[in-house]
Amino acid sequence: MALVPRMLRPSVVIRRKAVRQGFLGNSTLWKVIGVVVFGKRTISRFFGRRPEVVDVSTLAPGRMMTISAIRPTSRRARRKAMRSGGAAVSLAGERAAATAWADSRARRAS
Repeated sequence: MALVPRMLRPSVVIRRKAVRQGFLGNSTLWKVIGVVVFGKRTISRFFGRRPEVVDVSTLAPGRMMTISAIRPTSRRARRKAMRSGGAAVSLAGERAAATAWADSRARRAS
């Protein structure tokens, strides 16, 4: 199936008409459509969740990877750790601990 050229895609045509006839022109309908089209993208950019890549690795044949979620530290626990003089738990710290654990498991298995 052939791709439609970018300038003829419906989303691009709608955005272009919203700018020309709505924002730069005097059409109220196209202004409303423009606000909806551009507002949706802006709101999702500021408030949308984005996945965070923690690790990218290649597995050798016969190896196994276990994926588990790390429970986020609560604000109260972070404050308590800071008051007691301990380091605050961060994603980088969790990543370093997970890497050390994986290395120790790999050495035991070999």
